[in-house]
Amino acid sequence: MGCPKVLEDAIDGLYKTFSEYPLPDETAPCSCCHSPDANDLLHAEPLRKLNWGHLGSYADDALYVWGDLDCFKHFLPRICDLLVNDSDWKMHTPSPGCVFKKFRYGKWRTWLPDEQLAVEKFLQAIWETVRSNPPIEGGYIDVEQWLCSISLCEGDLSSYLDQWMDDERLSSAWALSSLILGSTIAYSGADHSVPVWEDTPERAAKVREWFMNVPHRSPYWKGCDAQYTQLQDWVRTTAAHEKLRRAEISCGSDDMKREFAAAQRCIREARSVKWEPVYRDRPFQTAYWDSPTYRLY
Repeated sequence: MGCPKVLEDAIDGLYKTFSEYPLPDETAPCSCCHSPDANDLLHAEPLRKLNWGHLGSYADDALYVWGDLDCFKHFLPRICDLLVNDSDWKMHTPSPGCVFKKFRYGKWRTWLPDEQLAVEKFLQAIWETVRSNPPIEGGYIDVEQWLCSISLCEGDLSSYLDQWMDDERLSSAWALSSLILGSTIAYSGADHSVPVWEDTPERAAKVREWFMNVPHRSPYWKGCDAQYTQLQDWVRTTAAHEKLRRAEISCGSDDMKREFAAAQRCIREARSVKWEPVYRDRPFQTAYWDSPTYRLY
């Protein structure tokens, strides 16, 4: 399957909008953190031919210990392009959350209006693609991860959740069941703090037990408590439950019916039963991946 047109158009928009930012001769990687040839890697190919081998380390450290904002804006279109088009989990591949944190750190809501609009269109294109596609054979669309990444840019998820509720496509309901069955969104509570680590066997065992037995959210949600609460409250609504019920009735597949029914059961019972990873035995359609992937299509 090729890149969906809505995503392709949004990426082209990023290239056009940020094309006025030239590649500096010296991108200033921190000499304590990076090898002497780090700057050369960013000059090895034209922008649209750079791959994660060239850009992976930069995407991790941009703005923090490598380059300024203008430098980041030069590489931003290619990083976003690779993120959605070449993001199997392999060496040098940054996570979406790692990349999207840079938008917040770089205060993108203070950028020029056309730059903000280009980023907005990219976020909307990602969300449309997430809702448009069924799980990928050999991988899966991590709905929580992409919503978390969007939350690192957007302070309010209302418009995204409204679009989700209004979207009656089967793929949209599948994205919802995937979120519920593949994350702790239905189980986790208000306290997301990790037990304090102390260098004693007893305390270390307690922390290990916490990671194994207590539902906890992705660390990338740090600083996005309001958005996480929005998402969690939305997932637990009667309307979300009914959305899954409609999908169960209309999907025409026994396997999919079982998945949609399981997601509804999670919404109803999650806060009154012991938490267990639902995907442990890979019984559902959205659990047939062989390895993690960040792909969107």
